[in-house]
Amino acid sequence: MSNTASPSAAVQSILDLKAALESLPSNTRLSTADADAIYALAYQLVGQNRYETAYRYFSLLTLYKPTDTSYLQGLALTYRMMERYDEALNVYSFLATIDPDNLDHTMAIVECLLLKREFEEAQDTVTTLLQYCKENAVTGKVGDRAEALLGLLSSAKGAVSA
Repeated sequence: MSNTASPSAAVQSILDLKAALESLPSNTRLSTADADAIYALAYQLVGQNRYETAYRYFSLLTLYKPTDTSYLQGLALTYRMMERYDEALNVYSFLATIDPDNLDHTMAIVECLLLKREFEEAQDTVTTLLQYCKENAVTGKVGDRAEALLGLLSSAKGAVSA
């Protein structure tokens, strides 16, 4: 979720980190063709529910291309499917910082929080996401999913307190 105001010091630090990671020599050690082949293999392994092996390939890809959002999304997904939610949250949070215009990352954070049964934090995050969508006139699937999740979280909270 990008902000039109000047970035805070923390956000600027992340952007500086991204630039530093992209300038590492390791970025040139794996050709695009090789990276694409490894990605295709990892993606296929996810489809076969072989998450541990896919995780190894995505880890290799993010070692050489640490800011590639496709590789990071694959890594986060494998963490999530292996029920390593804290690691998945870390990767999704990094993605949300370096790719702020893609709200799917924030939605994935909400989903991981739900899987961890951290309902209040999930509700706070989805509320913030919806507020961002309203303020920036964002429409589409993410907003609809966020509305549905907020409704479910609110009704579940009401049922628990009743």
